[in-house]
Amino acid sequence: MNRYWLASLLLVSSCGSTHKQAPTGKAATAVAVSTDRVSMASAPQTAQASGTVQPRTRTVISAQVMGMIRQVAVEPGQSVQAGQTLILIDSQQLLTGEAQAVAARLEASAGLTESERAIDAARTQLDLAKSTHARLKSLFDKRSLSSQEMDEANSRLSLAASNLAMAEAKRAQVNARILQSEQAWKSAQLTSRYATLTAPFSGIVSEKLAQVGAMAIPGTPLLVLEKASGFRLEMNVEESRSSQIRIGMPLRVVLDQGEEINAKVTEIVPSLDPASRSLTVKVDLPPLKSLRSGAFARGEWVIGQREMLSVSADAVRETGQMQMVFVVEGGLAHSRMISVGDAHAGRREVLTGLKSGEVVVLNPPIDFQDGTRVEVAK
Repeated sequence: MNRYWLASLLLVSSCGSTHKQAPTGKAATAVAVSTDRVSMASAPQTAQASGTVQPRTRTVISAQVMGMIRQVAVEPGQSVQAGQTLILIDSQQLLTGEAQAVAARLEASAGLTESERAIDAARTQLDLAKSTHARLKSLFDKRSLSSQEMDEANSRLSLAASNLAMAEAKRAQVNARILQSEQAWKSAQLTSRYATLTAPFSGIVSEKLAQVGAMAIPGTPLLVLEKASGFRLEMNVEESRSSQIRIGMPLRVVLDQGEEINAKVTEIVPSLDPASRSLTVKVDLPPLKSLRSGAFARGEWVIGQREMLSVSADAVRETGQMQMVFVVEGGLAHSRMISVGDAHAGRREVLTGLKSGEVVVLNPPIDFQDGTRVEVAK
């Protein structure tokens, strides 16, 4: 009875199996495929340098007057327009200074009226002294006037001239005070405007260093603003490769997320960094939404040609980190794990797993299995 139970169990187990064997032997129908031969190919030899994506225009917003920060109207990451208010500084002391400058200007202007009156009076006295002096001089010439009286007339004429010169000097002083007070008033107006910090251009706030209630000190950074019109890659090139770089040279920029950009070298800083012995090379990047300030990227440029063992990129099947091809041997396709490198002109560099002359299947179907009989399409 145990024999019957065991036979029944084996039968059920055999019927329930879903494993399919790869078709082998002459009974299997051959699958028509296209193939490619592993061969040597010429590829560009490249050099690389890493760097950081930076904004083309970046400015630090600093206070130009001292005062308590009353309002910070923006946050990091916020877009702003040119002329938009960013920070307000308590301007009470500044307004007081402006009012004092206005008062000094009004006082100086009032003094100008008084000095003009004094000049008019002095000029009248001088005219009278001149006419009197002329009459007395005529009498003196006729011997009808004593020398003492003539001396007194001369003194009165000189005094009148001195008074006029003094009045005119005072007017000049008043004009100087007026000019000085106007300059002080304009300076006070300008200083008052410094209490409102505005965006010099349209961009994005990248850093916020100011807090409400803190004291703003002239020259202390409060915000960092980046212009949103464009970015560039600033990469550090080793001193040994500095001769390979020139302005206008084309290169490929590979972003951290894998996106590739064709660009050109736009600026080379002439001096080397003494710490790293590297050259700073700047590459302008086209406007892309994926670009972010501070992102990692690398630049690649061609320095020559090299020979590489290659296979068609259409033959490589990639699953995660694994790479494989189907190699045709004796009319059968056998899967083989390989490793490949860079792509060029539709081919991939073979690092391991293949040798020159081997034949591989192009564009193998998803359900293609190891050991499938194949027929090479002509």
